[in-house]
Parts: sequence; structure tokens; C-alpha cells
Amino acid sequence: MSTSEPEGGFGVVLFHSVQGALGAEKLLLAAGVAHKLITVPRHLSSDCGFCLRFAWGDRERVERLLGTAKLGVERIEAL
Repeated sequence: MSTSEPEGGFGVVLFHSVQGALGAEKLLLAAGVAHKLITVPRHLSSDCGFCLRFAWGDRERVERLLGTAKLGVERIEAL
């Protein structure tokens, strides 16, 4: 998981499956973390085609929440 990116901007969580992306969306919604389910940007790759965009300043919270769930996170990248 990337930690060298600046605090501003957005990050995305890439998943191995659509089910993982949808499960993570429910988890972040329940935790009150602002996010949006989007298609994976072309310069990134993913098996499922969907990712979750979030404010990069929430990265640590997102990592902590998703680290406890088995949702098939591929990686977290800064945009």
C-alpha cells in the first residue's frame, strides 16, 4: 500500500472481484467514510473493473477498516 503520496487528492482501492468492491462500499458507508464506487482508471489495472475512490487524507482509516475484512483488496493507490 502506497504511503509516499501527498495528503491532498484522492486514492482508490482496487479489488480482485466486484463482490469485494461492493462489500467494501457497505463497510465504508457504515463507518461514515466518504467514498464513491467508480470504474478503474485506465492507467491502473484490476481484475474486477470497479474501485472505490476516497479522499487521500482518509487513507489510514480506509486501510484499517479494509484490513480487518476479507474483501480481496488488490492494492490502494493515489490518484
